Amino acid sequence: MVIKMIEIYKTNVQKRQQAKQIVKQIKTLFSNYRVNFDLEDCDCILRIDTGVKILDNNTIIKIVRENGFKIETLSDEISLVKPKFTVNI
Repeated sequence: MVIKMIEIYKTNVQKRQQAKQIVKQIKTLFSNYRVNFDLEDCDCILRIDTGVKILDNNTIIKIVRENGFKIETLSDEISLVKPKFTVNI
């Protein structure tokens, strides 16, 4: 059995350009990560799918905070709702 590593964060990133910048920085360090924001969600969700690799949680939090935003890891939940708007790079 293969377990996928997906982490979901609550942020206060609200603008598409801000989200793009953060996604770009994360992808520069972790090119294999699938990264997107759901800015339509009330929690301005950041989702990261590493595939089968372990996620570097501390670095992700550091990147978001260095850009001047708040971030917190959400508890493990399964979301079956597809986001209305995502930012992918």
